[in-house]
Amino acid sequence: MTRAVIFDFGGTLAQTKTPWDTVCNRIAERLEYMDIDVDPVDLEEAVKETIEYRYQRHTLGLELDSYQFFNHALEKLGHNVPVDVTDELEQMVYDEGYTSFVDNLEETLMTLSEDYMLALLSNSWLEAPRQALRDHGYGRWFKAMVCSYDIGIPKPDPRIFRHTIDLLGVHQSEAVMVGDSLEADIKGALAAGLQAVLVDDGFSQWSGPKIMELSTLPGLLRTLDV
Repeated sequence: MTRAVIFDFGGTLAQTKTPWDTVCNRIAERLEYMDIDVDPVDLEEAVKETIEYRYQRHTLGLELDSYQFFNHALEKLGHNVPVDVTDELEQMVYDEGYTSFVDNLEETLMTLSEDYMLALLSNSWLEAPRQALRDHGYGRWFKAMVCSYDIGIPKPDPRIFRHTIDLLGVHQSEAVMVGDSLEADIKGALAAGLQAVLVDDGFSQWSGPKIMELSTLPGLLRTLDV
């Protein structure tokens, strides 16, 4: 019997985009107050290299936090900043970023909450997924919200799935992971003993449970427990 539904964020609950050119201009302006001179174009290149470095770390089951992320980029330019500054830079990423939630999210979460505990499990090096859900009023539906930087472990590592179900107080067989990534969400959940539902783009070869629209999830979950 399913007792908990765990959601990925980007590509599942929302579409997100970060205009790194704008963000890097703001970061460069902030660093001027510390007598740190960086070219925004060079910083953007360093950030993109750091994004790639982060993905490489994921293959080792390791995650960065915002302090590590920004300093990895800045160290390429010969600089380093303290955690209170990286907290400010993280907020700039959120403020300039774009988040568009899927259709009928409020109604879907409300319906699901009648029968299941809900949780977020996002591969994120910053607070943005939780912040966006709270700022738009959706956070109240979630019993737990986990970002990979919390414990330094990303999906698809089974440990972060187990961490999440421990927060919910459910057995692995009682939880369903819902996400758009076959590798991170689906295969990761199955390796941890959870059930999984793919948010499909219409091109996946996944033969298991899948949906095209999140609003159809309540109906699908009922069939999984039959």
